[in-house]
Amino acid sequence: MTVIQIEDIYPGLLIFLRATGLFLILPVFSGAMIPAPIRVATAAVIAYLLAPAFGPFGGVPPHWFLVVLQAIHEVLTGLLMGFAVRFLLYALEMAGEIIAVQIGLSLSSNIDPVTRNSATPPNTMLLSFGTVLFLVTGAYQFCLVAFARSFEVFPPSTIFNPDSINTVLNASGKVFLLAIQISAPLLAISFLVNMCFSVLGRAAPSLNVFILSFPVQILAGLTVFAMTLGLTVQYVLRDMLELPELMLRFLR
Repeated sequence: MTVIQIEDIYPGLLIFLRATGLFLILPVFSGAMIPAPIRVATAAVIAYLLAPAFGPFGGVPPHWFLVVLQAIHEVLTGLLMGFAVRFLLYALEMAGEIIAVQIGLSLSSNIDPVTRNSATPPNTMLLSFGTVLFLVTGAYQFCLVAFARSFEVFPPSTIFNPDSINTVLNASGKVFLLAIQISAPLLAISFLVNMCFSVLGRAAPSLNVFILSFPVQILAGLTVFAMTLGLTVQYVLRDMLELPELMLRFLR
């Protein structure tokens, strides 16, 4: 009869909890299209593979309260690493909302197949586009490698560094910067269209320029959006290459 000791499964349990926290936020894995049993099974497989490589992590704490604290510590660590990756998609969602407002598509909302929430067409397109790039470029593989390295950089017994909050705040600030960089061409063309129709309204007061400007604004906005899609890819790939390092910097 095989007897399983708690000391044998405790390292794998800690890795499993950190992986679970990561998969709650990580793009693709956290989507509604991935069933919860698949995510749990993936976290269990990762724990099974990594547990022999990182040792006992100091053994089992002598008191149950310390075990609970360490479990919470691992889940929070995984969530923090997931947020480092998720910030990029938050920027794409924000850019999509700005674009939808500027070109007049903010009222045509639909159900996003990934998040199952109401979203505008530009929001859904940019979010899906970022998810595809995350898979096609293999960024998810580098994020999983960074997750494995996190047990060397930030073992389960390590206390969070208060200075890491500055890294989190700087990364959250870059969300707004990236959103503005992506939507800047649309902001410019929307301003030009509104300015032209304002002048037209002054020149021909009998025309209902408010109604006439809607199709022109949508057409001009979609045209510029298609023309600047390559620039958007460059912005996303630039930040996507920094994701593994950012995941580890959130913990230091």
